[in-house]
Amino acid sequence: MNDRRAGAGVKPGREGKAPVRRARKVSAPTDPELLAAALAVSQRLEIEGQLHAFLEIARGWTKAAHGAAFGPDAEGAALAALATTLGPDDPRLESLRQAVRSRGGGDWAEGAFPLAADGVRALAVPLRGDQDAAVAAVVLLDPAEDAAAALTELAHRVRPAVANAMQVSAIRELTIKDDTADCFNRRYFEEFVLEEMARANRFKTPMSLIFFDMDNLKEVNTRLGHAAGSRTLLEVSERVRGKIRKFDKLFRFGGDEFCIVLPETEWHGAMEVAERVREAISGRPFLAGPKGPRQPQMMTASFGIASFPLHARTKEELVQRADRAMQSVKTTTKNAIATAERKRDPDGS
Repeated sequence: MNDRRAGAGVKPGREGKAPVRRARKVSAPTDPELLAAALAVSQRLEIEGQLHAFLEIARGWTKAAHGAAFGPDAEGAALAALATTLGPDDPRLESLRQAVRSRGGGDWAEGAFPLAADGVRALAVPLRGDQDAAVAAVVLLDPAEDAAAALTELAHRVRPAVANAMQVSAIRELTIKDDTADCFNRRYFEEFVLEEMARANRFKTPMSLIFFDMDNLKEVNTRLGHAAGSRTLLEVSERVRGKIRKFDKLFRFGGDEFCIVLPETEWHGAMEVAERVREAISGRPFLAGPKGPRQPQMMTASFGIASFPLHARTKEELVQRADRAMQSVKTTTKNAIATAERKRDPDGS
């Protein structure tokens, strides 16, 4: 990986001399090339696909060493890295994201602009922003120095499509979110589990499901009212989301039942996650903040775990076995974790 530094753009030689780096020049794209590029981006219906297409086109035009495309992720968080040629652990990726974020969105209509992040020479191409914050952008590392005009023109041409994709994404988010708990809903659970099981089966990787049920939420609803119960569900969601990975998903299955889908996770990894979540729920009182009814409540939950393919081979089996394990805790000790029985093959193995 090249690590170009901002400033004069030179690298000292062995004898202390600094040879001047020749500026790389590229031919400006023709109008037909701009039109074809804009079409290639705009025909993608999802923001992630649009940003990926723009990044590849921009790198091809500018001979950029690396690049990254930032935009809202599946949960609506702005400026997640949706496409990049940098490794996930490359510190430059976060530096670039923070640099774009600090720039804001109010002056983005002016087009591409140079970006300095920890000494990395980069060019940012805004695709969408509002008055207060950046929403979507492509960043190129060490691009040709005459690339800004062409990329600005391409960005202007695709912005309507980007805006439309983000609006569609926002509408879809409304259909997959549970408003009370601020996590995903059961409708999206049915879709997501099928997708993850298909992916796990294709790549021969495990996945796990954690079912948990709040043990005494009904008492909160009875004594303090449903508003307090709803506030408790929101606090549960907040605590759980703080204990799982970004690509894990929390769903409200219904009532006071939740489930967590853990891609690429075996049952023992799911046990560790469940224990962190159990402690987060039982470790401190709910409804203790200024928005609470000033009657803090200690809460617990009962957990059941099932993993694919160890415990189940279909979505229905996975859900049933995780739920059955959870019910075994619910009807005995509560505030504990159980795993499903191992799935047996027809030959008994």
